[in-house]
Amino acid sequence: MNQFKTKFRRGAAKGLLMVSMVVALSSCSMSGIVDSTGESLVSVGESLQSLTGHVQVVQVSENVFDLAERYQEPVTNFDSWSMRVKAKQVCDEGYVYQSRHAIRTGEFATDHVMCAEGKSCGYMLEWRIQCKKVPYEPFSLFGKT
Repeated sequence: MNQFKTKFRRGAAKGLLMVSMVVALSSCSMSGIVDSTGESLVSVGESLQSLTGHVQVVQVSENVFDLAERYQEPVTNFDSWSMRVKAKQVCDEGYVYQSRHAIRTGEFATDHVMCAEGKSCGYMLEWRIQCKKVPYEPFSLFGKT
């Protein structure tokens, strides 16, 4: 079930990105459409939150929080839509990462084949964030400018 959720999430994000690129590149006024496309992608990510699991939040200090989410797949990166959504809910004016890492009490799985063979692939993704007023940066298909 977790593999289906992961594949669905990645497929939906890739599909949205492709449609967004076509719309953005076919428009004369690119900046407005690209910015609204970014907002749409974030909105889709927020709606996918229910598919991605449960994020635990622990307040460390007045404006520092630990977020954690359990996964049953190999570690591919330290990013998570559901953790981004939860961080946005906790820090409505913005946040910066203090740390992002994965924790496991053994060797990490390197690919999905290991998980399919019955080996345990579970790990905990943890973020420490600090709430800070972060200026709004418009979405860009081409990265930061």
